[in-house]
Amino acid sequence: MITNLETTISENLNLSDSPSDPLIVCATDDAYVMPLTAMLYSAGQNLREGSQIRVMILDGGVSDENKQKLKESIVDLPVEISWISFNAEILNQFEISHHVSHTAYYRLLLSEVLPASISRILYLDCDLLIRGDLVELWEMDLENHTMIAIPDIACPNVDASSGMENYKRANPYLAAVKPIQNYSDLGISADSQYFNSGVMLIDLDRWRDLQMSQKLLKCMSENQDFIWCWDQYALNVVLNGEWKPAPVKWNMGTHAFEYPSPQHSPVCPTEFQQMLDDPQVVHFTTEWKPWHYGIKHPYREDFFATLNATVWQGWQPEKPAFSIRRMVDQFMLTAIKHGTIAYRRLTTAW
Repeated sequence: MITNLETTISENLNLSDSPSDPLIVCATDDAYVMPLTAMLYSAGQNLREGSQIRVMILDGGVSDENKQKLKESIVDLPVEISWISFNAEILNQFEISHHVSHTAYYRLLLSEVLPASISRILYLDCDLLIRGDLVELWEMDLENHTMIAIPDIACPNVDASSGMENYKRANPYLAAVKPIQNYSDLGISADSQYFNSGVMLIDLDRWRDLQMSQKLLKCMSENQDFIWCWDQYALNVVLNGEWKPAPVKWNMGTHAFEYPSPQHSPVCPTEFQQMLDDPQVVHFTTEWKPWHYGIKHPYREDFFATLNATVWQGWQPEKPAFSIRRMVDQFMLTAIKHGTIAYRRLTTAW
């Protein structure tokens, strides 16, 4: 039983508006409020005429100054915002690393912190650039599933060697061959699909009925030795068989650019090419973001063009001080990446 979350809402959204208006939920702290602002601006800018976006933001520690900046940035767009704060101590038991803070785990408690009157939500990460109309995603038919999500372009199967038709070609470039290492012990089929948790259309009533939040916390606690990709591990374990895939163009992760060609990708080459040509949602996955100094990304200029339309106009990352450790870290990461590709090529051929 999850108790003592002490939830407070800054202001109530008009939930009686047209059901065609997306109700978005995000979670952020001060470190991600700037990219969140760019994400919401891009979402409002690409929304079909006559629609609006209602946004509930799970507050992981955002200053009043940054809240005001966000509010001023979207004042001329059809975007309505409410802030939700709660006691998140229950999540402190879970490990964090790299660019991930405990705010990433907030999505595990969706049914516990959102009003009981809310039956459907679209959960979005902060590090997205929206290029399509979110109403199209919002109106997708869940067909008696708890959730619609998008296969993770970095590792779209629980066990790539069993679930991927072109495993030999794709294997060297995957982020992980088995993102759920203990899937067999958990009763999960090897060919099950694996999703990225950055874009999720959720039937919150069904989530509550199935006690998903309780199951997710239990899964995290019982499988800490096997967790990869933080809360995404538990979401894929607990929601296995409960989610429906949407086209990968709705969540194009940075790893998409690691594949030499659509034929090397882990998904249908035609669908992969459509995603590259016209992604509806660009997801700046990995810890290297386009707002960091010296980081290259095909959509970096698009991100800054959007950011320049907000209160953060003209903002640029500062050049970090010279660091031998940073140089060594970058060298080692590059060496590990190329070494992994070479090793997998050899083992796959063998």
